Amino acid sequence: MKRILLTLAVFAVLTGSGTLQAQSLESSFEFLKLPVSAHSSSLGGRAVSVADPDPALFIQNPALLNAVDKSLLALNAMTWFSGTTIAGAQYCNLFDERSRYAFNARYVNYGKMPETQADGTRTGTFQSKDMAVGVSYSYMLTDNLSGGVSGNLICSRYSSKTSVAIGVDLGLLYIIPGNGVSIGLAATNLGGQIKAFENTFQKMPFDICAGFTWKPAHAPLRFTLSMDNLTRWKESDFHFAEDEDKGFGQILKRHLSVGIDIMPTETFYIAAGLNMRNRIELGGNGSKGLAGMTIGTGLRLNRIMFDISYGKYQVSESSLICNFGFNI
Repeated sequence: MKRILLTLAVFAVLTGSGTLQAQSLESSFEFLKLPVSAHSSSLGGRAVSVADPDPALFIQNPALLNAVDKSLLALNAMTWFSGTTIAGAQYCNLFDERSRYAFNARYVNYGKMPETQADGTRTGTFQSKDMAVGVSYSYMLTDNLSGGVSGNLICSRYSSKTSVAIGVDLGLLYIIPGNGVSIGLAATNLGGQIKAFENTFQKMPFDICAGFTWKPAHAPLRFTLSMDNLTRWKESDFHFAEDEDKGFGQILKRHLSVGIDIMPTETFYIAAGLNMRNRIELGGNGSKGLAGMTIGTGLRLNRIMFDISYGKYQVSESSLICNFGFNI
Protein backbone atom coordinates (compact mmCIF):
# COMPACT_ATOMS: atom_id res chain seq x y z
CA MET A 1 0.00 0.00 0.00
CA LYS A 2 2.75 2.48 0.90
CA ARG A 3 4.47 1.69 -2.41
CA ILE A 4 1.33 2.67 -4.32
CA LEU A 5 0.79 5.86 -2.32
CA LEU A 6 4.38 7.03 -2.68
CA THR A 7 4.39 6.27 -6.42
CA LEU A 8 1.20 8.24 -6.96
CA ALA A 9 2.41 11.19 -4.89
CA VAL A 10 5.76 11.44 -6.67
CA PHE A 11 4.39 11.06 -10.17
CA ALA A 12 1.45 13.40 -9.56
CA VAL A 13 3.74 16.26 -8.65
CA LEU A 14 6.56 15.57 -11.10
CA THR A 15 4.27 15.13 -14.10
CA GLY A 16 1.83 17.85 -13.10
CA SER A 17 4.38 20.47 -12.17
CA GLY A 18 4.80 21.49 -15.80
CA THR A 19 1.57 23.45 -15.42
CA LEU A 20 2.99 25.49 -12.57
CA GLN A 21 4.03 29.03 -13.28
CA ALA A 22 7.78 29.39 -13.75
CA GLN A 23 9.63 31.10 -10.96
CA SER A 24 10.76 34.66 -11.39
CA LEU A 25 14.26 35.77 -10.53
CA GLU A 26 12.92 36.96 -7.17
CA SER A 27 11.89 34.35 -4.61
CA SER A 28 12.28 33.79 -0.92
CA PHE A 29 14.67 31.41 0.88
CA GLU A 30 17.32 31.51 -1.84
CA PHE A 31 19.77 29.85 0.59
CA LEU A 32 18.04 26.54 -0.22
CA LYS A 33 19.89 26.60 -3.55
CA LEU A 34 23.30 26.49 -1.85
CA PRO A 35 25.05 23.13 -2.33
CA VAL A 36 25.27 20.74 0.61
CA SER A 37 27.06 17.75 -0.92
CA ALA A 38 30.71 18.29 -1.83
CA HIS A 39 30.53 15.39 -4.28
CA SER A 40 27.53 16.84 -6.10
CA SER A 41 29.15 20.28 -6.17
CA SER A 42 32.33 18.86 -7.69
CA LEU A 43 30.20 17.42 -10.54
CA GLY A 44 28.84 20.84 -11.48
CA GLY A 45 26.02 21.31 -9.00
CA ARG A 46 22.72 19.45 -9.05
CA ALA A 47 23.76 15.82 -9.61
CA VAL A 48 20.37 14.19 -8.97
CA SER A 49 21.26 10.87 -10.63
CA VAL A 50 24.41 9.83 -8.71
CA ALA A 51 23.45 6.78 -6.63
CA ASP A 52 26.25 6.83 -4.04
CA PRO A 53 26.00 6.10 -0.29
CA ASP A 54 26.65 9.77 0.43
CA PRO A 55 24.52 11.05 3.37
CA ALA A 56 24.33 14.55 1.84
CA LEU A 57 23.18 13.70 -1.70
CA PHE A 58 19.54 13.14 -0.71
CA ILE A 59 19.13 16.87 0.02
CA GLN A 60 18.77 17.48 -3.73
CA ASN A 61 16.92 14.25 -4.58
CA PRO A 62 15.33 12.32 -1.70
CA ALA A 63 15.25 9.14 -3.79
CA LEU A 64 19.07 9.01 -3.51
CA LEU A 65 18.61 8.21 0.17
CA ASN A 66 17.97 4.62 -0.86
CA ALA A 67 21.67 4.26 -1.79
CA VAL A 68 22.60 4.60 1.89
CA ASP A 69 23.24 1.12 3.27
CA LYS A 70 24.07 1.80 6.92
CA SER A 71 23.35 4.15 9.82
CA LEU A 72 25.29 7.36 9.18
CA LEU A 73 25.80 10.70 10.88
CA ALA A 74 27.28 13.45 8.73
CA LEU A 75 28.38 17.06 9.10
CA ASN A 76 29.00 19.62 6.35
CA ALA A 77 30.45 23.12 6.16
CA MET A 78 30.94 25.62 3.36
CA THR A 79 33.11 28.70 3.01
CA TRP A 80 31.42 31.69 1.48
CA PHE A 81 31.74 35.45 1.65
CA SER A 82 33.65 36.88 4.61
CA GLY A 83 31.62 36.86 7.82
CA THR A 84 29.20 34.18 6.61
CA THR A 85 28.88 30.80 8.35
CA ILE A 86 27.28 27.87 6.48
CA ALA A 87 26.93 24.46 8.12
CA GLY A 88 24.62 21.49 8.35
CA ALA A 89 24.09 17.94 9.58
CA GLN A 90 22.38 14.77 8.36
CA TYR A 91 21.39 11.50 9.99
CA CYS A 92 20.40 8.52 7.83
CA ASN A 93 19.21 5.05 8.78
CA LEU A 94 17.36 2.00 7.46
CA PHE A 95 13.73 1.15 8.16
CA ASP A 96 14.06 -2.19 6.39
CA GLU A 97 15.62 -3.68 3.27
CA ARG A 98 13.61 -1.44 0.92
CA SER A 99 13.16 1.83 2.82
CA ARG A 100 15.29 4.51 4.45
CA TYR A 101 14.69 7.60 6.58
CA ALA A 102 16.78 10.65 7.38
CA PHE A 103 16.85 13.96 9.24
CA ASN A 104 18.73 17.04 8.14
CA ALA A 105 19.46 20.58 9.31
CA ARG A 106 20.92 23.57 7.43
CA TYR A 107 22.12 26.86 8.90
CA VAL A 108 23.39 30.07 7.32
CA ASN A 109 24.55 33.03 9.45
CA TYR A 110 25.41 36.17 7.49
CA GLY A 111 27.10 37.83 10.46
CA LYS A 112 26.56 41.30 11.89
CA MET A 113 25.51 44.18 9.67
CA PRO A 114 25.12 47.92 10.38
CA GLU A 115 21.57 49.02 11.14
CA THR A 116 20.61 52.47 9.89
CA GLN A 117 17.55 54.66 9.68
CA ALA A 118 16.13 56.05 6.43
CA ASP A 119 18.24 59.21 6.76
CA GLY A 120 21.44 57.17 7.11
CA THR A 121 21.79 57.49 10.88
CA ARG A 122 23.42 54.37 12.29
CA THR A 123 21.51 52.87 15.22
CA GLY A 124 23.59 49.75 15.87
CA THR A 125 23.97 46.32 14.28
CA PHE A 126 21.72 43.39 13.47
CA GLN A 127 22.12 39.75 12.44
CA SER A 128 20.57 37.76 9.60
CA LYS A 129 20.10 33.99 9.65
CA ASP A 130 18.51 31.27 7.53
CA MET A 131 17.63 27.83 8.89
CA ALA A 132 15.93 24.66 7.68
CA VAL A 133 15.21 21.32 9.34
CA GLY A 134 13.63 18.37 7.60
CA VAL A 135 12.77 14.70 7.52
CA SER A 136 13.07 12.41 4.49
CA TYR A 137 11.81 8.98 3.47
CA SER A 138 12.70 6.81 0.49
CA TYR A 139 11.32 3.51 -0.74
CA MET A 140 12.28 1.01 -3.46
CA LEU A 141 9.16 1.02 -5.61
CA THR A 142 10.60 -1.76 -7.76
CA ASP A 143 13.99 -3.46 -7.88
CA ASN A 144 15.24 -0.67 -10.17
CA LEU A 145 13.08 2.34 -9.23
CA SER A 146 13.26 4.33 -5.98
CA GLY A 147 11.08 7.20 -4.85
CA GLY A 148 11.60 9.69 -2.06
CA VAL A 149 9.99 12.61 -0.28
CA SER A 150 11.32 15.27 2.12
CA GLY A 151 9.43 17.72 4.27
CA ASN A 152 11.24 20.85 5.50
CA LEU A 153 10.46 23.59 8.00
CA ILE A 154 12.25 26.73 6.79
CA CYS A 155 12.86 29.94 8.72
CA SER A 156 14.61 33.22 7.96
CA ARG A 157 15.23 35.87 10.61
CA TYR A 158 16.61 39.25 9.56
CA SER A 159 16.95 41.64 12.49
CA SER A 160 13.55 41.51 14.23
CA LYS A 161 11.67 40.21 11.17
CA THR A 162 10.85 36.53 10.67
CA SER A 163 9.61 34.50 7.72
CA VAL A 164 8.54 30.84 7.95
CA ALA A 165 7.68 28.32 5.24
CA ILE A 166 6.92 24.65 4.67
CA GLY A 167 8.76 23.00 1.78
CA VAL A 168 8.45 19.60 0.13
CA ASP A 169 10.97 17.80 -2.11
CA LEU A 170 10.07 14.82 -4.29
CA GLY A 171 12.36 12.57 -6.29
CA LEU A 172 12.75 9.46 -8.42
CA LEU A 173 15.81 7.39 -9.30
CA TYR A 174 15.79 4.70 -11.98
CA ILE A 175 18.75 2.36 -12.40
CA ILE A 176 19.09 0.39 -15.64
CA PRO A 177 20.60 -2.95 -14.57
CA GLY A 178 23.71 -4.12 -16.37
CA ASN A 179 24.29 -0.85 -18.24
CA GLY A 180 25.84 1.31 -15.52
CA VAL A 181 23.13 3.92 -16.12
CA SER A 182 21.05 5.81 -13.56
CA ILE A 183 18.45 8.49 -14.25
CA GLY A 184 17.24 10.94 -11.61
CA LEU A 185 14.36 13.40 -11.47
CA ALA A 186 13.59 15.76 -8.58
CA ALA A 187 11.15 18.55 -7.79
CA THR A 188 12.44 20.67 -4.92
CA ASN A 189 11.03 23.47 -2.76
CA LEU A 190 7.36 22.88 -3.37
CA GLY A 191 5.24 24.60 -0.75
CA GLY A 192 4.94 28.15 0.47
CA GLN A 193 5.29 30.69 3.23
CA ILE A 194 3.08 30.58 6.29
CA LYS A 195 4.57 33.80 7.67
CA ALA A 196 6.18 36.51 5.55
CA PHE A 197 8.25 39.65 6.09
CA GLU A 198 5.85 42.62 6.31
CA ASN A 199 3.05 40.25 5.15
CA THR A 200 4.55 40.34 1.63
CA PHE A 201 4.39 36.74 0.47
CA GLN A 202 6.87 35.48 -2.13
CA LYS A 203 7.33 32.31 -4.12
CA MET A 204 9.54 29.48 -3.00
CA PRO A 205 12.61 28.76 -5.17
CA PHE A 206 10.83 25.82 -6.83
CA ASP A 207 12.96 23.80 -9.23
CA ILE A 208 12.76 20.66 -11.33
CA CYS A 209 16.05 18.88 -12.06
CA ALA A 210 16.90 15.86 -14.18
CA GLY A 211 20.14 13.94 -14.46
CA PHE A 212 21.79 11.10 -16.34
CA THR A 213 24.81 9.16 -15.03
CA TRP A 214 26.73 6.50 -16.94
CA LYS A 215 29.64 4.31 -15.85
CA PRO A 216 31.37 2.32 -18.60
CA ALA A 217 31.73 -1.34 -17.70
CA HIS A 218 35.51 -1.62 -17.85
CA ALA A 219 36.73 1.89 -17.10
CA PRO A 220 37.28 3.65 -13.75
CA LEU A 221 35.18 6.59 -14.98
CA ARG A 222 31.66 7.85 -14.49
CA PHE A 223 30.00 10.64 -16.46
CA THR A 224 27.11 12.82 -15.27
CA LEU A 225 24.92 15.24 -17.21
CA SER A 226 22.42 17.35 -15.25
CA MET A 227 19.75 19.90 -16.11
CA ASP A 228 18.09 22.23 -13.62
CA ASN A 229 15.51 25.05 -13.75
CA LEU A 230 13.38 22.95 -16.11
CA THR A 231 10.33 25.17 -15.58
CA ARG A 232 12.22 28.28 -16.68
CA TRP A 233 12.69 28.83 -20.40
CA LYS A 234 12.00 32.54 -20.85
CA GLU A 235 14.63 35.19 -21.49
CA SER A 236 13.48 37.06 -18.39
CA ASP A 237 14.32 34.01 -16.22
CA PHE A 238 18.06 34.55 -16.71
CA HIS A 239 20.67 37.29 -16.78
CA PHE A 240 21.98 38.39 -20.16
CA ALA A 241 24.57 40.99 -21.11
CA GLU A 242 23.21 43.83 -23.23
CA ASP A 243 24.88 42.64 -26.44
CA GLU A 244 24.53 38.90 -25.75
CA ASP A 245 22.60 36.52 -27.99
CA LYS A 246 19.30 35.62 -26.29
CA GLY A 247 18.31 32.70 -28.49
CA PHE A 248 17.18 29.23 -27.40
CA GLY A 249 20.72 27.85 -27.53
CA GLN A 250 21.94 30.35 -24.95
CA ILE A 251 18.98 29.59 -22.70
CA LEU A 252 19.59 25.84 -23.05
CA LYS A 253 23.22 26.26 -21.97
CA ARG A 254 22.06 27.88 -18.74
CA HIS A 255 20.33 24.63 -17.74
CA LEU A 256 23.32 22.33 -18.21
CA SER A 257 26.10 21.05 -15.99
CA VAL A 258 28.50 18.20 -16.68
CA GLY A 259 30.81 16.20 -14.47
CA ILE A 260 33.19 13.27 -14.42
CA ASP A 261 34.32 10.93 -11.64
CA ILE A 262 37.68 9.18 -11.83
CA MET A 263 37.61 6.16 -9.51
CA PRO A 264 40.95 4.32 -9.36
CA THR A 265 39.64 2.27 -6.40
CA GLU A 266 36.25 1.56 -4.85
CA THR A 267 37.10 3.78 -1.88
CA PHE A 268 38.56 6.86 -3.60
CA TYR A 269 37.44 9.24 -6.34
CA ILE A 270 38.49 12.48 -8.01
CA ALA A 271 35.78 14.57 -9.65
CA ALA A 272 35.53 17.63 -11.87
CA GLY A 273 32.57 19.54 -13.21
CA LEU A 274 31.35 22.58 -15.11
CA ASN A 275 28.17 24.56 -14.46
CA MET A 276 27.40 26.38 -17.70
CA ARG A 277 25.11 28.99 -16.17
CA ASN A 278 27.65 29.99 -13.54
CA ARG A 279 30.34 30.24 -16.18
CA ILE A 280 28.24 32.37 -18.54
CA GLU A 281 26.57 34.68 -16.03
CA LEU A 282 29.28 35.02 -13.39
CA GLY A 283 32.41 34.82 -15.51
CA GLY A 284 32.52 38.51 -16.33
CA ASN A 285 33.66 40.08 -19.57
CA GLY A 286 36.74 38.87 -21.40
CA SER A 287 38.59 35.86 -19.99
CA LYS A 288 36.33 33.78 -17.74
CA GLY A 289 39.21 31.87 -16.16
CA LEU A 290 37.93 28.99 -14.02
CA ALA A 291 34.51 30.53 -13.37
CA GLY A 292 31.81 27.86 -13.11
CA MET A 293 34.32 25.04 -12.72
CA THR A 294 34.57 22.73 -9.71
CA ILE A 295 36.87 19.95 -8.58
CA GLY A 296 36.72 17.57 -5.66
CA THR A 297 37.79 14.32 -4.10
CA GLY A 298 36.45 11.81 -1.62
CA LEU A 299 37.46 8.85 0.50
CA ARG A 300 35.21 5.99 1.59
CA LEU A 301 36.53 3.82 4.42
CA ASN A 302 34.81 1.20 6.55
CA ARG A 303 33.53 3.57 9.23
CA ILE A 304 34.20 7.09 7.94
CA MET A 305 33.85 9.05 4.72
CA PHE A 306 35.24 12.40 3.71
CA ASP A 307 34.51 14.66 0.72
CA ILE A 308 35.84 18.07 -0.24
CA SER A 309 35.19 20.27 -3.28
CA TYR A 310 36.52 23.57 -4.56
CA GLY A 311 34.32 25.74 -6.73
CA LYS A 312 35.20 28.84 -8.70
CA TYR A 313 31.72 30.31 -8.81
CA GLN A 314 32.91 33.53 -10.40
CA VAL A 315 36.17 35.19 -11.37
CA SER A 316 36.81 36.76 -7.95
CA GLU A 317 35.06 34.36 -5.55
CA SER A 318 35.56 30.69 -4.75
CA SER A 319 34.28 28.31 -2.12
CA LEU A 320 35.18 25.11 -0.30
CA ILE A 321 32.63 22.49 0.76
CA CYS A 322 33.57 19.75 3.24
CA ASN A 323 31.51 16.69 4.21
CA PHE A 324 32.45 14.29 6.98
CA GLY A 325 30.40 11.22 7.82
CA PHE A 326 30.82 8.21 10.05
CA ASN A 327 29.03 4.96 10.66
CA ILE A 328 27.26 4.84 14.00
